[in-house]
Amino acid sequence: MIEGLIQIGQSALKERGLLENIIKELEPEVKGKRRHVLKINFSTSETKLEFNLDEEMNTGTSSKYCYVGPADGANSPQWYASSSNITYFLNQTINSLTDIDLGDPLNSKIKYILENYFVDLEDETLKRYRYALDLSKIGIQNFNVKERYNEYIASGKKGSKFSDVLAKELEAFLKSQYGVKLNDFGLFVICIDGVPLTDYEEYRRAVLESKKPKKKAARKSEKSICHICGNSENVSDDLTKTKLKYYTTNLAIFASGFNKSNYKKNMQLCENCLNSLLAGETYVINNFSTKLATFKVYIIPHFIYGENIDIRDLDFIKDKINYSFDTLKNLSDIDEFRNELDMSLSFNDTNAYFLLNFMFYKNVQKSTKIQRLINDVNPGIFRTLCKSIDLAKKETGPFLGKHDFNLYTIYNMTPIRESKGEATEYRNILNIYDAILTLRSLDRRNLINGFCRAAAIINRKQENDNYGEYNISRYKTIEGYINRTLIFLKMLEKLGCLKEGEAMDVSKLSVRDDLKEYIEAMGYDEERAALFLLGYLIGEVGNAQRKRLNDKKPILNKLNFNGIDKQKILRLSSDVFNKLNQEKVNDKPLRVYNEAVYFEFKRLLDKNLANWSLNKNENLYYILSGYSYASVKPFLKEDEKDEQ
Repeated sequence: MIEGLIQIGQSALKERGLLENIIKELEPEVKGKRRHVLKINFSTSETKLEFNLDEEMNTGTSSKYCYVGPADGANSPQWYASSSNITYFLNQTINSLTDIDLGDPLNSKIKYILENYFVDLEDETLKRYRYALDLSKIGIQNFNVKERYNEYIASGKKGSKFSDVLAKELEAFLKSQYGVKLNDFGLFVICIDGVPLTDYEEYRRAVLESKKPKKKAARKSEKSICHICGNSENVSDDLTKTKLKYYTTNLAIFASGFNKSNYKKNMQLCENCLNSLLAGETYVINNFSTKLATFKVYIIPHFIYGENIDIRDLDFIKDKINYSFDTLKNLSDIDEFRNELDMSLSFNDTNAYFLLNFMFYKNVQKSTKIQRLINDVNPGIFRTLCKSIDLAKKETGPFLGKHDFNLYTIYNMTPIRESKGEATEYRNILNIYDAILTLRSLDRRNLINGFCRAAAIINRKQENDNYGEYNISRYKTIEGYINRTLIFLKMLEKLGCLKEGEAMDVSKLSVRDDLKEYIEAMGYDEERAALFLLGYLIGEVGNAQRKRLNDKKPILNKLNFNGIDKQKILRLSSDVFNKLNQEKVNDKPLRVYNEAVYFEFKRLLDKNLANWSLNKNENLYYILSGYSYASVKPFLKEDEKDEQ
């Protein structure tokens, strides 16, 4: 993956300098609303603070104001003069800028601003947070910064967070004077005497210098070698400047010889490779950042052979990859799905061959926690996935109806707890995505265990206050969920991630043709067919109860959603037969038909019971497959009539 990032960075650096390649792009619009730039102007001729709110953001705003994101490292002083977070400007940026040599007269002006626009809180523990913006300079009266700070500290809060109080007061001022809120702005810029500090060449050189690694004096016996190119010049193991923190450099167990000042055995790079890595990371963050369900994802191409890729070819490939991935995870109509992908996957327009790395991650403070890294994915997987979904929907459509199905749907197949819009139980679903993208085998039994857990959650949703914590909360009925899982299993079979089942000889079954066709299409053997037929009869009872009891189906209470063993199957079969009679489902004209279904179920059950191979969750799942088929069948007939 690092090699791929460096390749991308090398292509980018051929066209433009390092500073241009570490500019971090910002979205000019959020939810259809154009954002603005808030310029904060400090005057050195008179102590007067002014705001300029007129400039709308566009795609060139980040480059114009040299926005490179926050300073590297969680504890680094935030001194950059353009920021997406105004709180830095309220209590640390100007103070931190006094430690940066920008030459005269800038150094003198910054010192003047600190002394005349900021209040010394006289708290030695604060260090870089010691100075706070004097809000009286912008016309906020009756706000004594030092008194408010002392009250804040007395309440037991951290002094470093006092900027939140200042931001709240500033926002109230902006709202009263200009009718805007802080989130109306996507970028905040410090200006001195009407000129953005980011315009000065001295400032831009300082930003570039801040991206260089710290050089450590090497021992005579040590020889530093770049782990990428093998160069021995200007090699450093200081990777604190990188944006994607994908390995640990603060724990002794990862250090060379347990020396926390030496991580050379982990990763060290020469200056050229490090610059390429920084440029490659920024390109990926700006161009290959996407989402899949609740997960943040970087898609990182790694070029295997071919001509050296230039930035135009890289941009072309980037558009193709992003378009294909977005198509696969969002589109609902399978015909459009297929046509769009066929148009977008013309990767051979360049003379390079590449594989894809999918990096699922979450941001933790200033670091990047990798949740799963899926390496060496063939770009052709997009087309393969599309074809597999297409085949699965065609084969199951006559029995299960039409359903949207894409990569996002797969996320909703496995029950996952969510908190604040993020998955907290993600290992299982990421293992499934890994298998799908790399065409690796999955364990059908493990998948079915998850499906049964989800069915149990859906069944008890009325009594379970925590039901909304799960990603499957969108499913209101068991049959809707189970039918989607059946499509999912069929798709995995078409991909080769699951072995397809060998269907029993349905010609020997004395049941209606549609049930025979279902059993054959799903590849059910005699055990699974028996359970399916039992579930079908439960569904028939449920349909009768639904009409009589205002959409309620008490028959479901007969199912143990913790699993059904062989003895429970026998008891359930007796209960179902009695319920068929009670609900008059066995009255003509259905009586003969359902008696035949029950007879075939019992015949198959008795034949295989002594050597039963399915576990209790599999028993439950295949019973639910029959129940779901019977439950949706009346609605499928209504849909067919509507279409006619």
